[in-house]
Amino acid sequence: MVDILDLETRRKIFILIEKNPGVHVNTIAEFLKMRSQLVDYHLLYMEQHELVTTQKEMGYKRCYVKGSVGVKDKRLLSLLRQETPLRIVIFLLNNPYSRHRDMLNGLNLRTQKLSYHLKKLVKDDIVIQASSPQGEGYKIKDEKEIIDFLIKYQPTRILRTVKDLWFEFCPG
Repeated sequence: MVDILDLETRRKIFILIEKNPGVHVNTIAEFLKMRSQLVDYHLLYMEQHELVTTQKEMGYKRCYVKGSVGVKDKRLLSLLRQETPLRIVIFLLNNPYSRHRDMLNGLNLRTQKLSYHLKKLVKDDIVIQASSPQGEGYKIKDEKEIIDFLIKYQPTRILRTVKDLWFEFCPG
């Protein structure tokens, strides 16, 4: 019997997915300098042989090694593989109880864009509105869970390092 991963192209795709769960097909194609149709072909083959699973969401196909990522982590990966939600989360880890206008200034985002992504993060129970002695603001609901997640999955490994994003919002 022929091993499904004997083909170098398929093995490279599999390894990239294994190291970056939730990665998009287009990102795989770009990173490996392949056409997305070729990546799709190999993904279909690996899905048929139950090595990987794909999940379509908002027009994108995310890829996972079969059985390696739970439902909750898939939901977080879906959000935190996007640059803007990830920037908001890292900003709030460093600046808990931030008000909307503080985030606008600190993140250099348009009001609508920040509001849209903040609303998604609140809806998905990652960010909450909370009171502090300084007043009402936003904070990460479970900081330890999010930090552990960021360490485990390193959601920006392909595009930018978490370290770059982290230091973008950390003073000194």
